[in-house]
Amino acid sequence: MSNPETPHPNPAEAFTQFWSDMFSRMGMTGAGVSAGPMSPEGAKQMQRIFLDTMARYFDEFMRSDQFLSMMKETMDRSLAFKQQVDQFLTQLYRGAQMPAKTDVDDISGLLRSIEKNVLDRLSRLEEKVAAVEDSRPTGSGAGASRAPQPSRREAMKGDRSIRKPR
Repeated sequence: MSNPETPHPNPAEAFTQFWSDMFSRMGMTGAGVSAGPMSPEGAKQMQRIFLDTMARYFDEFMRSDQFLSMMKETMDRSLAFKQQVDQFLTQLYRGAQMPAKTDVDDISGLLRSIEKNVLDRLSRLEEKVAAVEDSRPTGSGAGASRAPQPSRREAMKGDRSIRKPR
């Protein structure tokens, strides 16, 4: 191919230059080969030359200022179109008195922040309760200073007035 420092001003000219360069290289490699069937090494060499030339051409093309500016312009237009569609759909939903995506996103954000606040407060309360339980003067853990409570069944056996007659 031509000098990479001098980009082609015309894409058609660059395309033509690529193919003429490729065919000239193929002609140089084929000069030592007879007109008979091609050997596997010759085919691999031609394939390698072709793929290397294509790779250089596409690399040069995709790094060119024209291609990059075209891609930037295309992306800008795509984003502008998406924003217009989003605005249109939002107005359509609001006109039909339905929630739009932005409304749902706002509500879900609020719910997430509420959930985070509630969970933070619960964890702080758990820490406070654990601190209070640990600070109690007990012999063997929380609730040890209290007298053992009889189970509900034992309490019912001792007090017959709780039971209803059948």
